[in-house]
Amino acid sequence: MAVSASDINGLKTKLVDARTALVTMLGESDKQKQEGCRTTVKNLTNETISLFSTLMVNAKGTKAEGKIKEVRDAWDIFRNTRDNEVIPNFFAGKVAEAKAVGGGIQKERFAKISSMVEELLTMT
Repeated sequence: MAVSASDINGLKTKLVDARTALVTMLGESDKQKQEGCRTTVKNLTNETISLFSTLMVNAKGTKAEGKIKEVRDAWDIFRNTRDNEVIPNFFAGKVAEAKAVGGGIQKERFAKISSMVEELLTMT
């Protein structure tokens, strides 16, 4: 089975929506809205994990297989930093630290992931 452009666009949407929710959360002062953003990030993360599993199965034996694994590996690093540093620091009141990581290395990582996803689209 092959991976379609629709599949990759679905991945792209989930990644962008989760990043947008995180950035929104970092700029939000209302606690209820912060929690809503955190829930959105968590839900989209679970959906993205599931989608990566499906994409890996569908890409088996195709030219996209290696690139999907590369994107997933880069996203795993991004996700681990977000979930283990950025979000905990934010909710611990270390907002400046959370924003520094979120707007620094995480911004760079996300740009790289986005570029890889665009490259993946050319393979479908």
